[in-house]
Parts: sequence; C-alpha cells; structure tokens
Amino acid sequence: MSATIYTTDLTKDECLLRLQKHTGRGGWARWAEGTIAAKIRGDRFRLFAWGPANVRNSFAPFFYGRFEVVAEGTRIRGRFRFHTIIRGFLVVWFAGLLAGVALILLLPPPAWGSGRPPSLFAVAPITGMTLLGVGFVRLCRWFARGQMENLRYFMARELRAQLRVGGSPNQTLQATAATPRS
Repeated sequence: MSATIYTTDLTKDECLLRLQKHTGRGGWARWAEGTIAAKIRGDRFRLFAWGPANVRNSFAPFFYGRFEVVAEGTRIRGRFRFHTIIRGFLVVWFAGLLAGVALILLLPPPAWGSGRPPSLFAVAPITGMTLLGVGFVRLCRWFARGQMENLRYFMARELRAQLRVGGSPNQTLQATAATPRS
C-alpha cells in the first residue's frame, strides 16, 4: 500500500504523549472491541485496532507510522500493512506454491520416474491453492475495513490529524468520520 501523509498542529512530543496513553494496556481492556493499541520506538509507532470478538483476524492491518517535525506542526507519514510475521508467512506460502509449479513444469521427464512429464492438470491444485490464498487475504482485508476506519478515526481524534492531499501542505482533508465503526 502507498504511504499516507497526515498533518497535525500538535508538536511531536505532544503526539508521542498522546500515543503513550495507549501502550501497555493489560487485562481485558486489551481485548475489547474498538480498543487501540500502540507501540512506540523513538519517532516510529505502530497502531492496531481490536476488531469484533467473533472475528479475530490475524490479517488485519497495522498502521506503521513515523513523526516528522515540520514548521506548521508534525507530519505523520505511514501506511497500513500486515504484521511482519504475517507478511513472512505469505511470502513463504506463495513462494512455495510458485516453486511447486516450477518443479512440475521445468523438471525433465526422467525425473518423474514414469519417463513422461506430468500433465498440466497437475498444476491445477497448486493454482487452486494460490487463488484460495489470494481470496482469503482479500476476505480478511474486507473484514478488517472497520478496524482501519477505527485507526483513521483515532488519529483524527487523538492526534488531530488531517489527511494531506496532493503536494501542497495547504491541501488537506479532515480525516474524521461521523462515528467510529465497530
């Protein structure tokens, strides 16, 4: 996903203090729907919104961002991405499927024991697993759309962030929603 740029009139330190309130939540509050969890390292941070209790989605995106000091306040540059472990899993999954197709199509006939290459129908299960994987990721992203909206609403409410549009710092859109999605 492409980078998203927000601007806020708060200072970098004020933004960090406001995010600090959402780190280290323990107990049941951590698992409550709509709860925002933050992890901060220097000027970089990660936000996650817990979704509905009946849909625990490991493929829900995090917002990875960093603060940059600018003349008019603070710029928040970030993007929605899967967690690093999930991205690694997807790389292994799809690379394994690609390697399976390459083996079926590129191995010489003597390597198959029968002396003749496998039919192209041998690729069908791997193609099906690839399509299933892509469909599953898209379905999980669809389920996580409310969590992404909660993160956008959180940034607009807590950090007074406005979505920057275009190249000019004067062109901004309010990143608020009427009500947060649950």
